[in-house]
Amino acid sequence: MLKSQKHYYWIGGGIWAALMLGGGAFLVVAGLQGEGSGLGGALETEVFSSAEVVTGDPAAQGAEVIEAGEVDIGPAGLTLTDPIASADRPAFDLDVPEGRYPALIYRPVDEPRVIGMVALRLSEDPVETWETVGRKNRPIDLDFSSDDVVALGDVEAVARLDEEAVRAALAEADAAIPLATLSAEGRDVLLFDPSFETFSADIYAGFDAEGDLVLLVKDFGYFATRKALEERARDEP
Repeated sequence: MLKSQKHYYWIGGGIWAALMLGGGAFLVVAGLQGEGSGLGGALETEVFSSAEVVTGDPAAQGAEVIEAGEVDIGPAGLTLTDPIASADRPAFDLDVPEGRYPALIYRPVDEPRVIGMVALRLSEDPVETWETVGRKNRPIDLDFSSDDVVALGDVEAVARLDEEAVRAALAEADAAIPLATLSAEGRDVLLFDPSFETFSADIYAGFDAEGDLVLLVKDFGYFATRKALEERARDEP
């Protein structure tokens, strides 16, 4: 994350935390009202506003796609976390088949140092539905710390990465967006430095018509934020 953006993150983080707590209260109330779960009905209203970046033509959305290598997922599951500060975060509560999958980074064409989204593609099937993703044993994850570096991969492999090796690998990365691949437990893990992060911490899972996982997307909020600012500028007299 760019140093000049740190204080904006923490100010916004306090606001975001308050909103999330309010939203959490709403979900609890929704779950206690009416027939059925209530909670499931509330969650069904969630949408991925920037989904076209990863499912449509990225160039039309002002995005460029970077092929970021492949990661290996084992039986313990998939995670995305800071491998130095939060290496022990639980795996996502997702049924991810064991295998090796390509990772893709979507960055704005006019901001080559910014990561707008990171995606793990499990198949080429079209996405029919999106759901926000929680972690195992954490239906509501109230973790507001900023990730200075990020690892995407197998939860056990990420937990066993060496801190100094992570720092060295990213320091040696000679690109606008620092990327690296490290291996632990015999599985490759993708490392990257997001450089920019808005107040979004949303992670989405895209499923095909059969309910199988097609895409996992970490949305850093850049594209939605820029689109909202552009629309506001057009609406101003």
